[in-house]
Amino acid sequence: MAATKKTATAADVFDFKAFSPESFKDGYEKFAEGLNTFADFQKESLEAVMASAGAFAKGVEKLTAEQTAFSKAAFEDTVANAKAAAGSKTVQEAIELNSDFVRTSIEKNLGQINKVADIWSETTKDAVEPLSARYSDLVEKIQAYRP
Repeated sequence: MAATKKTATAADVFDFKAFSPESFKDGYEKFAEGLNTFADFQKESLEAVMASAGAFAKGVEKLTAEQTAFSKAAFEDTVANAKAAAGSKTVQEAIELNSDFVRTSIEKNLGQINKVADIWSETTKDAVEPLSARYSDLVEKIQAYRP
């Protein structure tokens, strides 16, 4: 008795059910849903970038106003000190006025440095926050699509 050798047919090799109209429709719907999800994510990401840029612009505006006010006050203090030193009766009095002026100027400048650092720190935090939230959403979406 010779064993008959069965040849494989296309139906044995391929699962033609995968190519049915229902499976195509399901695949298309999943694809369309994925595109909608991607479009929504991109829209929200663009909104986050705009919010970040707005926060940065507000911070720069605040910093500019602060620096302008500080520079104006420093200029006025310098002029007042120069007038006072010019009106001094002795060289010793002029030196004391200038010494006091330099000491207070250094203290004011150090205070301004701290104020500027605080403004930049706040601006950075506010500008990064919306982008950080989008990154977290991206990671969650990637995790959801993992097999």
